[in-house]
Amino acid sequence: MRLRPAKIFFYLNLLFILIIFLLGFRPGAFQPEITERSLAYYNGRRLSLTGRVCEEADLDYKSRRLTVCVNGQENGRVLVTTNLYPAYDYGDFLRLTGTLQAPAAIDDFDYASYLSRYDIYSLMYYPRAEWSVGRLTWPQSAYRRLLNGKQRLKSMIDASLPEPSAGLADAILLGYRRTVNRSDLDIFARVGLSHLIAISGSHITILSAMIINFFLALGFSRRWTTRLVFIFLIAYPLITGLAASAVRSAIMGGLAFLAVYYGRANSLIRALVFSAAVMLAFNPRLLRDDIGFQLSFLALLGIIYLYPLGRAMIRHLTAGLGWPMGRQNIITALLDTANLTMSCQLAILPVALINFHQLSLIAPLANILVLWTFPPLLASLIGGLLLSAILPALSPFWFLPAYLLLKFIFVVSGLLAAPSLAAVNVDWFNWWCGAEYYGLLAGLVYFLKKITAV
Repeated sequence: MRLRPAKIFFYLNLLFILIIFLLGFRPGAFQPEITERSLAYYNGRRLSLTGRVCEEADLDYKSRRLTVCVNGQENGRVLVTTNLYPAYDYGDFLRLTGTLQAPAAIDDFDYASYLSRYDIYSLMYYPRAEWSVGRLTWPQSAYRRLLNGKQRLKSMIDASLPEPSAGLADAILLGYRRTVNRSDLDIFARVGLSHLIAISGSHITILSAMIINFFLALGFSRRWTTRLVFIFLIAYPLITGLAASAVRSAIMGGLAFLAVYYGRANSLIRALVFSAAVMLAFNPRLLRDDIGFQLSFLALLGIIYLYPLGRAMIRHLTAGLGWPMGRQNIITALLDTANLTMSCQLAILPVALINFHQLSLIAPLANILVLWTFPPLLASLIGGLLLSAILPALSPFWFLPAYLLLKFIFVVSGLLAAPSLAAVNVDWFNWWCGAEYYGLLAGLVYFLKKITAV
């Protein structure tokens, strides 16, 4: 049997991903050689460095973390922790004096591997920082203006909403994960809603699905709702300041969205594998060290292969109910939301258990109760920003619908997280268990596709 060029290309991409996977088991895999020209060579020494802040500053309530690209050094990115003020940010040129440190493990967390995916191998805590002189290129200047616009949007949200609602709105719309309180993050993890505030392929896909269902329910045609979703897939990375995770997630989420709504899984799995291979060609550390990449890829596979099976079962279940069209559409939308979420959750389950040691039993109910809020929440946040730019004095009023929806999310999540059986700790699950799980899941999918002819 002669293979078509498209299939050969697909198998080559799979082979490349497999090679990256196997090579990742080597000690020090994909790590650069440390020489005297490498910044990490000087870890443990006190020295002065000059460089440019080359990523948006990462803030919490007490500190500011800066990624500084040091002049004249190979792999010369250092993660610098400073005070909140002075407000250094992307594009600023600084002279830093302090002690370079190698990233150390935090409990069971391999912090060095986590940072290596960003080409960061050195840390500096609270150095003496001074302004320096330098000039940005035009792409850097354009990116700085984009980030300034993003931060102005954040300021408008923070001025119009109280905490913790403002922090959650910043996370959902702009990708500022550290604006959400640690206690609230724990609650969202416990009820299976973490995916809503983490930029990932599944996050983008679920938002896209919710947007199209929302506008279809309002009477828009499928052609127009599809156009609106693609506008969202282009605009969302821009709103987040072209964060790498947002761009990657928009690409992968867009592919999964196409699979969901056009049913061309075979073509789209090839596109998904190709996109993953391209990302790994640029940064092979993603496959081993970036849990977000792993979860996104697996979740999208779940949407491509599991979601259509669930959708066929939902159609079979609701076809004989005989309810009025409006009520049946609402029930179908709720079941579709649960199906989409469960497809993601089933696909990522082993990786989530191994890394987070927690299984949310309440997640299906939590997603049914909360996911419907996201299209109107996004619309009310964007509408609030637009109206606040015109009449800033009425900003609290413009953001009132968003506040009520955010309050609903907090209240429901808190109530669902309260029972002791909402989530259970799972410490015994390992990669051998994960391999068995995926084998059984693949067999189940194959069997169900045969009997449902999906």
